Parts: sequence; structure tokens; C-alpha cells
Amino acid sequence: MRIKVNKKTLVLAVLASTAGILAVVMAKQYIQDRITEIEAQSKVETEPRVVAAYDLPVGTKIESAHVAIRDIPKDWIVSGSLKPEEFIQIEGQIVTVALKRGDPLLWANTATASRRPFSEKINVGRRAVTMPVDSINSVSGMLVPGDLIDLYVSFEYRQRQITAPLLQGVLVMATGKQSRHSDSGQESTFSTVTLDTAPEEAAKLVAARQAGTITALLRNPHDNQSSQKAIKGDLATILGIATPPPQSKRKPAVVYGDKVTSKLPALVQNKDEVDVQQKRGMIDLPGQEDLVSAWIRSLPKPSEEQLQALGMQE
Repeated sequence: MRIKVNKKTLVLAVLASTAGILAVVMAKQYIQDRITEIEAQSKVETEPRVVAAYDLPVGTKIESAHVAIRDIPKDWIVSGSLKPEEFIQIEGQIVTVALKRGDPLLWANTATASRRPFSEKINVGRRAVTMPVDSINSVSGMLVPGDLIDLYVSFEYRQRQITAPLLQGVLVMATGKQSRHSDSGQESTFSTVTLDTAPEEAAKLVAARQAGTITALLRNPHDNQSSQKAIKGDLATILGIATPPPQSKRKPAVVYGDKVTSKLPALVQNKDEVDVQQKRGMIDLPGQEDLVSAWIRSLPKPSEEQLQALGMQE
């Protein structure tokens, strides 16, 4: 008995079989290619390197528990990374750059723990105080350790604006930059200076920072001259363009000896100069010695020739 076969069905069966065979062949080829690729990757040359076993903040004293050994492909090895046998040379040192887990340990990221701490740079009886400095109102961008600066403070007193010297000839021990985030999420960067001060000077600086605005002025390191001049009043008064107050009533004459005068002779000396300074808000502060730092007092007194060269003496 002959079975009648539908040609259309036969064609579909042949196509299905062919597609299945092709799928098997392609899958086998894909698997073989992946095996070859994996084997090739396993043949990449690697070298062991010392890496951080977990996050290491700045200042961490490096111990064996802080590190791990990882095989790193040669093409990815960072210059200056440590080999396992080199770890003993940096064990006990401190981390100078924060490391994340898995970061390679570099020679440049460590320093000897015996490095002199900053506190040892402060002389006995002195204090180091760090102050924020406005880069717009000061010379923060030009300050370097070893500079001498004058600090002026601006504040309001009895409804008058006053600008006066706070400390003069203060030694800059260090400078730096810090960042802070505002409530709105914006980041602002400001400069800081670390100053060498006496304890009472440090207290004065802290009080001035809380109550006023501090401005730093750079000075010549050989200049031991100090100033007790301060300014009070608004800008119009300082510039000498303020409207003069109404004239007071004429005071009665004063009999001095056998002459009649409106003022004592001793008070009339340098009247014009005093009047100009007072009109422009210039005042002299008492206690000038309290404004001068120990660094200025330690400088040698200038000779007459040096004063003449600076225009400070006729």
C-alpha cells in the first residue's frame, strides 16, 4: 500500500530539519568561540600588586591588614605601584591620599610617619589660629608661609562704621583652601591662613571674627613700623565730602593770662592738621603696643638712612 505524501508538508519538514541543524551548528560554533576567547584572556600576562583591602582615609598608618595582593594585567599596571616584596618598605608609613578599596598603593601616596607634626612648629607660649580669609578683600592668593601680614577689622559701633588695626606683623605659618556647601547645595571655596599668635592675640582674633570683618594686608618682612590710625564714619566722611554739621553757638571767651582767647594755646597747635583728620574720620587708637606682634618687636630698628629712603623721616 502506497502512502500518499503531501509535497507541501514534505517541504516544510525538510526546511525545519535544515533550520534545526543550522541552529545546532551555530550554537556549537558560538560556544567554541567563547571557549577560545576565555582561554585567550586567561593567557594575558599579569603581575601581582599591592592594593587597598578597604577604604583607607588620609593619615592611616599602613599595616599588613590594610592591604591585599591582586593580579593585574601588565597593560593596566599603574606606574609607581608596589610589588608584594616592596610592601615592607612602606609598612608603618601613613597614607597621604585617600584610597578606595581595590586602589593600587603607590609610592607617592605614602609618607613616613615620623614626619614632624605641625604642632611641633609652634613655640612654647604661642598659639596657632586658623582664620578664613576672603579672597576678594584680602591678599589670600599671594600669601605663603613666612609672610608677615597686618589684620584690620571693620565693625559697627554706636551706629558708626569703624575700621581699625587689629594686629600688625603677624606671621603666616600655613595657607590652604577649604570648601563648604550652603543650604541650597552650592559649593563655595574660601582660603584659610594659620597664624602664629600669643594666647591673648588669638582671643582677640576670635572675637573680631565673630563681631566684624577681617581683612589681611601683606607687609614687607623688614618693616618694623606700626600704625595706630583708624577710620570711623561713613564713606562720605572718610572721603571728606560729607556735609558739615550745623555750627554750634559761639563759646564764651577764656581769659588766659592777660589775653582773651577762645581756646587754650596748647590746643591750637597743629589745628589745621587735626581738623582735617577729624573731618575725614581719622582717629588714633590707644595702646599701640597691644597691636604689634612679637615678630615686629623682634625686628631691628631701622637706621636714619633707611627711614629717609622709606620717606619716613626728613
